[in-house]
Parts: sequence; C-alpha cells; structure tokens
Amino acid sequence: MSYAIRAASHVDLPLLAQVERSAAALFAQAGADLAWLAHGEPLALRTLQALQQHGGVWVAADGQDRPAGFLAAQPLDGQIFIVELSVALLHQRQGLGARLLDAAEAHARAQGCASLTLSTHRHLPWNAPYYARHGFSEIDAVALGAGHALKLAREAQDGHDPALRCLMRKPLAR
Repeated sequence: MSYAIRAASHVDLPLLAQVERSAAALFAQAGADLAWLAHGEPLALRTLQALQQHGGVWVAADGQDRPAGFLAAQPLDGQIFIVELSVALLHQRQGLGARLLDAAEAHARAQGCASLTLSTHRHLPWNAPYYARHGFSEIDAVALGAGHALKLAREAQDGHDPALRCLMRKPLAR
C-alpha cells in the first residue's frame, strides 16, 4: 500500500482519535503497569485543532486518503516538541513513523529550531529505542528548559512513572 505524508486537514482531525487508540493497544501487551494507557483518552479534538493552526499536525494517509498515522507537535522552549506520534496497528512497520518524523524535522528547520524533542518511555522497544534509531538521545530536562521540565511533571501527575520516562532530543543540522 502506498501512503502520502501531508499536513492534516480539518476533516482528518476527528479521525485521529481512532488512530491513536489503535496504536495505544500495544500498551495492553506491555504489562499491567502500562495497560491503563491502552484505555486512556486520546488527544482532545480542540488540542489537535490548536496544534494544526500552527502547522503542527501531519498525517500518513492511506490509498483512500484516510489517516493511518499522525504526528502532532508544538513549539516548546525554542524547539519543536513531538506531542504524539501514533500509527494504527494495521499500518505499523511500513516506515510511516520515520516519514512523519521527517515531516516534523522539516517543519522544525523551517521554523529555525535547532532540535526536535519528545518525552517517552525508556524501556519500551517502540519508544526510546525506536527514537534512538532515528537520531534522538536522552537529555536532562534542565538542558531543554522549563517547559520540558513542566511537561515531565505533568506526565507524573497523570500517572506516568517518572523512573520510566525520559526526554529525548534530536539535534538538527543547520
């Protein structure tokens, strides 16, 4: 199947919750401590709309132009922070995540940002190890700024184990 990476349209946004729920099903297999993530709430439509207004949502559209994956990002501490990267289970292992990361990287460069950042789980193969294969490395929140530290603190309040979470950064060549 061929896929197109493009900016999300307003028609795409309500469909992204289904993509995110499908991708989150992997957490149910990750153990009891993370199973709750498989049933968590996806990004709110109003959040996606706000991110889209700043050009920060891309989709991997399938042959019928329906979202099979998406990446949502926002400016944070002078960098582009990846809020969510999700690929529906049926469409995983097709390189869509990498192509969506490329779109975010191009956006970050166009905005004059020096890096892409994100928060993720250290121990899950489709989290930190996946991003490491794509040029990200773990970094301390202090090095990234107050917004990133606040992001991690909010995640802990939401139930994420801080010992399992990390921030990662991918420097962008100028």
